Amino acid sequence: MPNGRIVWTPRGGTEQSYTFPVNYSWGFEHQHQDFGDRGRAIDGTLRSYRREHKQRFSLRFNYISTAQKEKFKEIKDAQVDLDFYDLSGEKVGTFDWVNNFNFVAVPGNWWSGTIELEEV
Repeated sequence: MPNGRIVWTPRGGTEQSYTFPVNYSWGFEHQHQDFGDRGRAIDGTLRSYRREHKQRFSLRFNYISTAQKEKFKEIKDAQVDLDFYDLSGEKVGTFDWVNNFNFVAVPGNWWSGTIELEEV
C-alpha cells in the first residue's frame, strides 16, 4: 500500500511531489458549500466544486522526523493549492492547507502535528 502524497507547484517554480515517509491517521468530513466560496482566487480563476459538498481532511502525523517536518513547513510556506493523493495512490482532489503550522517536538527528537486540508 502506498503512502500519502502531496503535489504542488510553488509560484514561479516547477511541479514538486512529496511522498510521506511516515504516514498519517485521518479524519474526514463533508461540508456544505458557501456561495462565498465560489468567488475568484487571487490569480483570477473561478473556484467551483464538482460536488454538492466539499471535502475536508484532517491528517494527523505522530513521531515524524525533523526532515519530514521541515518538508511540511516548506509546503505550508509555499501557500499554494495542493493535490492530495491518499493511501490508495489515487488523487483525492485539490486542497488548501487551512490550519496554522502546528508541529511540535515530542520526546525522542520526533515531531507531531496536523494538516487540515479543505477542498478548493
